[in-house]
Amino acid sequence: MSVKEYEGEFTPAATHDEPEPAACTYTYEEWKAEIFKLYPGSESKDRYTRNDLEKLIADFLSKGTPSQASFSQYHREFQKIVKWLADNGKMERSSEKEKFQRGIPSTLWVRIAWRLEILYPLHHPDDPYEVEDMFNAGDWYLKGNTTAMASVLPTGHQGGILLTLSPQSATAPASAKTIDTSGSNSG
Repeated sequence: MSVKEYEGEFTPAATHDEPEPAACTYTYEEWKAEIFKLYPGSESKDRYTRNDLEKLIADFLSKGTPSQASFSQYHREFQKIVKWLADNGKMERSSEKEKFQRGIPSTLWVRIAWRLEILYPLHHPDDPYEVEDMFNAGDWYLKGNTTAMASVLPTGHQGGILLTLSPQSATAPASAKTIDTSGSNSG
């Protein structure tokens, strides 16, 4: 239908210049398949490979101790790739935990493991932690909201943990203190 003007008035009039819309003769899935043919490599079956996951792990591991933002980015990318690989039968979900842990630099993993041991004291050491638990422990550490961060004492020291208080604490003394955890009362 179109509108024609007759002496100042607009009146709808049927015209035969415009083609009628063609009836749809194919399904959405058929249409989508035709579109994918126009863009090679866009098929979802080839989105990720196990090599993509290995590259992500190696790249993140090589960067050293990460920031909170880069650790979160690693987690998001890892989850996206693992979910796709598992959903498409290219990886078993059971190996997800070991792979995520393998990508965490040892300097960060020590602190994550300490946090997880506190949170899950009955966890068997041979069983890997859940990915979300590892991520949450790493995220907690990297936030830097704690006023004290523990670190292992130098070699040769007999028992104890050196607590280094951060400058964020209003009551932080100028020097660090050693707490004797060896069980001996020498004092």
